[in-house]
Amino acid sequence: MNSIKVAKLTLDGYANYGNLLQSYALQQILLNYADTVDSIWHSPDNFLPKIWWRWNYKFAAKFILNWRDFRTNILHGHIGCEMVRQGKLKDWADRHIHMRTDVKDLHTIADDYDHFVVGSDQVWNPCFGDLQQNFLQFAPREKRLSYAASIAAPEIPPEKLKLYQEGLSEMKAVSMREKEGAAIVREITGRDVPVHVDPTLLLTPDEWRAVSRPPAWYHGDDYVLTYFLGTMPDAVSEAARASGLPVVDLLDSSVYEHYVTGVDEFIWAIEHARLVYTDSFHGTVFSILFRRPFVVCDRKAADGASDAGNKMSSRIDTLLALFGLEHRRAPTESGYCIEDLFEMEYPAIESVLLHERMRADVYLRSAMNLS
Repeated sequence: MNSIKVAKLTLDGYANYGNLLQSYALQQILLNYADTVDSIWHSPDNFLPKIWWRWNYKFAAKFILNWRDFRTNILHGHIGCEMVRQGKLKDWADRHIHMRTDVKDLHTIADDYDHFVVGSDQVWNPCFGDLQQNFLQFAPREKRLSYAASIAAPEIPPEKLKLYQEGLSEMKAVSMREKEGAAIVREITGRDVPVHVDPTLLLTPDEWRAVSRPPAWYHGDDYVLTYFLGTMPDAVSEAARASGLPVVDLLDSSVYEHYVTGVDEFIWAIEHARLVYTDSFHGTVFSILFRRPFVVCDRKAADGASDAGNKMSSRIDTLLALFGLEHRRAPTESGYCIEDLFEMEYPAIESVLLHERMRADVYLRSAMNLS
């Protein structure tokens, strides 16, 4: 019997926990059906410690001479912190995700794999990414699959509508992550497609514990964890501090040991937090998986733009509704506060997870011609 080989495409990068976590999770799930699963890096190299050093001779001289504290600011300022942080994220990915970085033209590998899977994350967001690649148009139609793909936008721009119509219609099997995304697919193609949970929810807590470890900053004390990809509102800071517990803000670059938290440490930090305050989809996912008290807030753009929360809304709405946890959302109008911050009873979410894992299994077996 021939071995099954699968190639997986997602958004490339080492700056975001969620992207790497969903990439790893989908890899592990696909390994239940395939002998080989390769994650194909298909974007220009954006690993900060590499691209930062692509200087001309003037920058190199400034660094060597430490002209006007040039070297000091790099090594000890935000850029230095970010390089260390991305280095830790890449280290985890190198250890746990089988990445192919040698593919210059995706057409050259069209015959190397039995299936190509795109997902999860915002692979079909109209605002970024190479959509032709993410619609797998380099591969034969019968090999093009998605799992929990996300559009994460309320509508498709008119100038890209034809690309979406062709790309989605030519996929062998389509799976979306949000109900709104499935509705967009139906509207522009007439195709009814299933909605599946993010792949991070398909792995068990024990499977995640196997790739986690205590953060270097943890010394045994209880803490409130905050993780905001947008701007953290002042009300959140006040509520967290009012608890009397130390606050660990994972994206506060002024606190080096918190900012350079690795992926494995991120998983552990959520599981052991007394409370998680976040605007992150995956921050919410892992709070649910580990049954931690959490509050998820509307995302607020750094410039105060009002549509940041709206773009986040469909992902969070679908996730919370699935588990009956809508009451843990704190919108802008509420001042980002809810009652019973630390007291939280989880409904019987294990039955929901089992059901969703079975649905994903049925879909993938059918899409990969294994049923």
